[in-house]
Amino acid sequence: MSDSEDEEFKLKDFKEISDEIERCKSNPDTSGMFVSGWDDADQDVDIVKNPKENPIDHVLWAAENGELETLKDLVIKQPGLIHARDTDGYTPLHRAAYSNHINVISYLLSVGASISAKTELGWTPLHSACNWNNYASVARLLAAGADPMAMSDGHQTPLHLAASLSHCKSTLLILLLREDLVDTARKANQSDVTPEQLARTHGIYSPLFDMVLPSASHIRSLPFTCNPYVRAQNDRIVL
Repeated sequence: MSDSEDEEFKLKDFKEISDEIERCKSNPDTSGMFVSGWDDADQDVDIVKNPKENPIDHVLWAAENGELETLKDLVIKQPGLIHARDTDGYTPLHRAAYSNHINVISYLLSVGASISAKTELGWTPLHSACNWNNYASVARLLAAGADPMAMSDGHQTPLHLAASLSHCKSTLLILLLREDLVDTARKANQSDVTPEQLARTHGIYSPLFDMVLPSASHIRSLPFTCNPYVRAQNDRIVL
């Protein structure tokens, strides 16, 4: 490139360069120079920035961000939106669970959201709440009947997730008070590892298992206990 050509190029402003790029994009002979990766990235940003353009994106956004009134308006107009899913299979209830919006969780459950819905990897809303130590959401979901022994595609229970992390003390305490504690704590995942083993190798709260498991095993062996769930199991009574 000559000095004059170099100088001419430097004088081009941003708009001129942009116009030239657009001309190249529209020219069949040169359009192949521009890969679609940039377009995909722009589309992803647009989805995040403009959730109101699509009812599914909007309801998922409202659940994740705790926008309860917006969520209600959307669901009243289209009740089926409570079952909406993103590309990974997360529902509004999953989004509310991992963002710890208790009021949104309660509302979604009241209008029929599935507490056992699974993502592409087999995670339930309880898995999502446990993974982020959202213990209030964990307690709310358990009170509504969430299954603490639900397994993902890799046979991970919510307790596996909580036991493997160093920030899940509160969630662990809630889960370890469950009546089916012993069964859950010693249930192996696809790698043949139990939550108890994960806590000893990855987490920092293995002493919780040391304190609770022996007591739970002892209580379950007694002919009488004040725990109604254990009594029902021992007496073979369905509550």
